[in-house]
Amino acid sequence: MSSEKALISKVLNENTSFIQNAFHHNKELIIRSFFFSSKATGCLVYLDTIADKKVIQEHILGPLLKIKELSRNPIAQIENTIEISKIKIMSELEEAIKELSDGNTLIFIDGVNRCISADTADWKDRSLSPPQTQRVLKGPQIGFTELANNNISLIKRFIKNDQLTIEDQTIGEETNTGVFLLYLADKADHDIVDHVKSKVKSIDLKSILDSSYIQESITSDQITPFPLVLATERPDVVAGHLLEGKIAIICDGSPDVLIVPALFIQFFHSPEDYYESSMFDFTRLIRICSFVTSIFLIPFYIAFVLFHQELIPSELLVSLAAQRQIVPLPLVIEVLLLMVIFEVLLESSIRLPTGIMLAFSIIGTIILGQSAAEAGIVQLSTLVIISATYVLNFAIPVHPFGNAIKAIRYIMVFLSSAFGLYGVILGTIVLINHLASLNSFGVPYLSPITPVKTADLKDTFIRFSLKKIINSPKKYDKDDLLKNSRK
Repeated sequence: MSSEKALISKVLNENTSFIQNAFHHNKELIIRSFFFSSKATGCLVYLDTIADKKVIQEHILGPLLKIKELSRNPIAQIENTIEISKIKIMSELEEAIKELSDGNTLIFIDGVNRCISADTADWKDRSLSPPQTQRVLKGPQIGFTELANNNISLIKRFIKNDQLTIEDQTIGEETNTGVFLLYLADKADHDIVDHVKSKVKSIDLKSILDSSYIQESITSDQITPFPLVLATERPDVVAGHLLEGKIAIICDGSPDVLIVPALFIQFFHSPEDYYESSMFDFTRLIRICSFVTSIFLIPFYIAFVLFHQELIPSELLVSLAAQRQIVPLPLVIEVLLLMVIFEVLLESSIRLPTGIMLAFSIIGTIILGQSAAEAGIVQLSTLVIISATYVLNFAIPVHPFGNAIKAIRYIMVFLSSAFGLYGVILGTIVLINHLASLNSFGVPYLSPITPVKTADLKDTFIRFSLKKIINSPKKYDKDDLLKNSRK
């Protein structure tokens, strides 16, 4: 099979016919012919739905029609005539078709085997709005959009630094999605940068519609419920991580920007932590305690009631025994039933119109739960434990991390119902060992807690003053494989 690329012909009709066949004679493909003189013909080719027709008319076609005679170097003459700042000269038809798909306008000249691509893209985009996730009371109230260029400009608003490096590539042979890597050249570790580049370049997907496609592809070598990439729609969060030496991955068409490497402790950080005074601020510790409690509250409840009643105070034990007599279901089935009901309520509320979401939440959680307890279907104590667990789950500021907690909770419920406290202890040991074995692009997931880096502990469980954090750049530990990969 021949691998030769189709070159632009000197015959104008051959080029336009090739492009028409490539787009299956789509009506949005516009071919506008014009004459420089009686001997010279040219044409503009663009896609009507994604090109800015006003720019084409005023800054390309208008100036071209003023040319009375072409010079011996028509490409250079047209370059100096059209009023577009970003242009590109090509000699391959496949490359020209990609430029058309990006919203650019092609300029062909009869008798010339090259063409000019002028930037006329006019992508429809929504206006800037506050972030839907990671909302804060104090701080910037602006979020990313689906247009990559807009997102890059929002980041540059925070980092006006010539060290900010932007590298782009196209992924997905069917969607030709633009992917951009951003990092500060003087702060990012080049071993990690090269590792991220190789991971992104090795993505083998025909179509990329969202940054989540990239996230799954570059972390698929590790099986874990915990996210190894931090996704955010806040420009200030991305800017802060770039200043720490991390790498941002922007996917055109997605409002979520990926940050790598991602560390376990950073999923408990909120943007608001850096906009409020750090003195006497223990909100991070509250989030961590909420994380631990949301995992172990239900398993401990099952283990104590089923296996270790002697550890329960006598007054409470009598109350639990009285409730148990009128409930028909076994405790484990009761717990699992309530957990599933809460999951269904949460899933349903996400897709409801905003106007009735609050009413549905009140009916579903308070009335339904209270009625089930009064009817003797479930214990009131079980309902309290399940409700408290899900409230604690929402204290985690990053949504995907909360999903990982749910998966671990179900495993812990199974272990506690089978082995009591011994099962919970076994599950905890396996969980800690699993976290210690993970790495995010060569950086230990539990860093800087283990391996311990004292200098970086100033921004982990509690935040020290900004002066101590900002003026002390972070250096990430890397595994041996990543250290030896760079020669």
